[in-house]
Amino acid sequence: MNLFDALVAESGMDFRGFLAEYRRAAALLHERTGDLAYRNVDLTDKSFTRWRSGQVTRPHHPAPAILKQIFGRPVDELLAPRSDEQVRSLLAVVDPVLDEREMAVTARDARAHAADAAARLLPDLSLDQLEDDLVRLARDTGAKPPHLIFMSAKELLGVATVQLDRTQVLSQRGRLYRVAGLASALLAACAFDLGAMPYAFELTRAAALYGQVAEHQPLRAYAHGYLAVLYYWSGNPAQAVRKIEEARSFSGIGATGRARLAAIAARAYAHRGRADEAHRAILESVAEHGRAEDDLHDGVGGEFDFDLERVEMSNSASLLLLRDGRGAEASARRSLELIAARSANSNPLVIAPQARADLASALLMRHDLDGAADALSPVLSLPREWRGAGLTGRVNAVRTELALPAFRSAQLARDLADRIDDFTLVAPPQVLGPGTTRIALGGGND
Repeated sequence: MNLFDALVAESGMDFRGFLAEYRRAAALLHERTGDLAYRNVDLTDKSFTRWRSGQVTRPHHPAPAILKQIFGRPVDELLAPRSDEQVRSLLAVVDPVLDEREMAVTARDARAHAADAAARLLPDLSLDQLEDDLVRLARDTGAKPPHLIFMSAKELLGVATVQLDRTQVLSQRGRLYRVAGLASALLAACAFDLGAMPYAFELTRAAALYGQVAEHQPLRAYAHGYLAVLYYWSGNPAQAVRKIEEARSFSGIGATGRARLAAIAARAYAHRGRADEAHRAILESVAEHGRAEDDLHDGVGGEFDFDLERVEMSNSASLLLLRDGRGAEASARRSLELIAARSANSNPLVIAPQARADLASALLMRHDLDGAADALSPVLSLPREWRGAGLTGRVNAVRTELALPAFRSAQLARDLADRIDDFTLVAPPQVLGPGTTRIALGGGND
């Protein structure tokens, strides 16, 4: 017995169903790599049976990569002989969060088959579904941890790029470029949260380019603003200032988008030590921007939204950089108050922990150790998958404050520092594998 046979059996796929999945995975790999080996791949019923029975443990290229694309596991793990107990153990950790796996697979297969049947026509219904999926995913960012968002966004990007080859209708291509750009932006945010800075840069630049091709100004502004975030996190605040000024030059940005860019500008200026400009940007971020809306920050929303609690949370980090403890405390408290007042429309798991960490740092600036410990305690209990790079940076900033001479003799400070060390030891989640670049700067991802 092997894991491949168990996964196929669990999914309910017969040979014809698996062959369709196999060809779809190969098409995505060809689009991504350009390797001709993935074009027009085929698989016989005999080979499929031999894989399931364990007669083959290492098929020839391109089969290993295609199998990994389908199951997310290396071929050696899928086809290696296993005892029944070993297979059951592996199945228990293959996909523990997808309780509706059978329904998801059935819905995906039905939609993919329908899309394939209409591939040469590329009906608007297919594009409508793709855009709906993108909006739903963007709004799920507060309810699902980054590694799950990453996998779904990756699939949407793959579908969009494949469908771009199936239509020459300019309006449809524009819609697909927009979907590809938004999916790339979501992937970039996930890469950042998972500590993979080089890939976050690459994916954000892809989003900016898709926005340029689609002539979608809000997407371009969003991507250039996010590049500013990545630059100041990388220790290059001068380039961050240049990028945010470029982002603010795009037209057609609604009030929410302008508030977001002002908050990012405040952080960039604060990193540069330009206090006057930082304070002006903070005031601009919370000022009345009118009722103008755009179809990204206000229409899609979710990850692309930037409501007032998020603005205040971002401003608290900027004020901490300026060593304005009172201002940072006020902004962090306003953020938490807004979340408490309208939690149904907020994402407490995303915003509140970062605001709490900033509040703890601000309280330590006025030597309120007990208050800081109370503020940070709920944060340190968060599950591992929610300890993204932005939050971890803020928690580490609290750790830095605790190292000051004023707290060296306090047992509570030592205990809190130990808890922070335990918290950061397993954050951010290492689900992208080895080779990622970890982030060790203070601040946050907004």
